[in-house]
Amino acid sequence: PYSLSDEDSEMVSLVAPSAEDAITQFAVDETYKRVCVGYDYYEQGKLVKENDAKCEFPFTYDSGPKDSYGKICTFIDDDNIVINIYGKAYDKSGKPAEADGLGSKEPFSNEHLTLDDVNTISISMLDGPVDIEKNKKIYIFATIGDNDDDLEVADISTLMEDNKLLSSYDKCFAFYAIFK
Repeated sequence: PYSLSDEDSEMVSLVAPSAEDAITQFAVDETYKRVCVGYDYYEQGKLVKENDAKCEFPFTYDSGPKDSYGKICTFIDDDNIVINIYGKAYDKSGKPAEADGLGSKEPFSNEHLTLDDVNTISISMLDGPVDIEKNKKIYIFATIGDNDDDLEVADISTLMEDNKLLSSYDKCFAFYAIFK
């Protein structure tokens, strides 16, 4: 997870209030070629739509493979899904090696899958660092909708490993990252 400074939080709240808790940071070595971000949609714990609306960001640089660092922002804003990826290359000494880049799919319509019919909306996010493994789906953020007014949500890792917990919610948009 990425923790915003007070000043950053004010800026994000001004531009995209739904995004304040939806930012995840990453770091990978030069063996990784790209990151793919998308979401899986669940209703009462059943997967309804898998790998929807992917956004890819390549780690390609003019001078060859480099360590890459960046941030991913994933959230739902009204009937739109927002996926933004910011990446940057570093050399072995930790200095920026080349210009940064931005990949995004923002916004794209989500009208066929909506949270309009639920009373309560909550989020689930990472509660600490996770190891990145090549080609493994890592859930990074979720938007959950339910008709229970006392909605309590666990961290995203716990949520996605516990099918009984996931099935207790009416709807879940579970955002993931896959590093390749």
